[in-house]
Amino acid sequence: MLTGPLLLPPLVLAALLVVSGVSKVRQVEATRSAFAQLDLPRALTDSPAPRVLPWAEIVLAVALVAVPPPGAVSVAVLVLLLFVAYLGVIARALTFDHPVTCSCFGELGLGEVTRRTLVRNVLLVLLAVLTLWSATATSSVAARVVDADATIWAWLGLVVVTAVTLTATFGGTKGDRLASSPAPGPAEEELDYARQPIPFAALEDADGTSYPLTDLISEGAVLLVFISPGCGPCAEPIARLPRWATELGPVRVRAVVSVPVSAAVTAAPELEGLVLHDPRGTLGRIFGTGTPGGVLLGGDGLLAGGPVRGTDEVLEFVADIRAELVDAGVLTDGR
Repeated sequence: MLTGPLLLPPLVLAALLVVSGVSKVRQVEATRSAFAQLDLPRALTDSPAPRVLPWAEIVLAVALVAVPPPGAVSVAVLVLLLFVAYLGVIARALTFDHPVTCSCFGELGLGEVTRRTLVRNVLLVLLAVLTLWSATATSSVAARVVDADATIWAWLGLVVVTAVTLTATFGGTKGDRLASSPAPGPAEEELDYARQPIPFAALEDADGTSYPLTDLISEGAVLLVFISPGCGPCAEPIARLPRWATELGPVRVRAVVSVPVSAAVTAAPELEGLVLHDPRGTLGRIFGTGTPGGVLLGGDGLLAGGPVRGTDEVLEFVADIRAELVDAGVLTDGR
């Protein structure tokens, strides 16, 4: 058997499962949100499954490394079935008519499901198949690592160095678009962070009427808050949106969703009258906000703030907008 090469697949999958499990343990609601956004059965979403899944991943990771034959084969089969299931869920999500955000590795893997996600999951299934082959060895992965000679250790070390180098070279925050711009310095803040023109795009209301952003700002500044019903991190911004709509005075507030308005209002009735539909998630992709996210459109046709992404960032963004309105004398400091 190819001792060195076949040690790598189970070690890689074990590491990924630990990272995924630990991240999900800390963000159970984000996992439940992923279940909802991936349109898994409601019974599964509302069950203990989102809480159990991360622990199951951690247990499988430990078992992959520690369990000797013949039990190692059973563990490898379970891991293979898990990754095949993940692949099926991702492939199905790509057929939806709206973008889906999946926290596949907890907050570390939070992002939109794309063909790149599908390719990644195909590779993980291939690794799981190799792991099943590795499990037919005469000893556990841990035992083989301990007994490995200097040549195998050197080979594994070179693989790790190569992987880290490739990740550092080609990884990063691709696709973050406007949201990846560096934080403005003091001089830029005075110039409204080199404000950019509002992009050419349109949003739709509940009746399907299209409103170009230039029409949307005809009566003044508009705060767009990108949310997704059922999204755990979106829960607090969703709850606060009606209050923001009254607290921000002349700045109108609208929730932006990639699902039909009717579906969003059904999931969050408090958003009635505040929701606009982003067809195919076009505007969300332009700004790279994800959900939750926010951007302030100025009444002069330029961006007046943002985009920002993340729950804490959105809450701070809205607080800053209100503070500026108070400082300008447009609003009083009373609540």
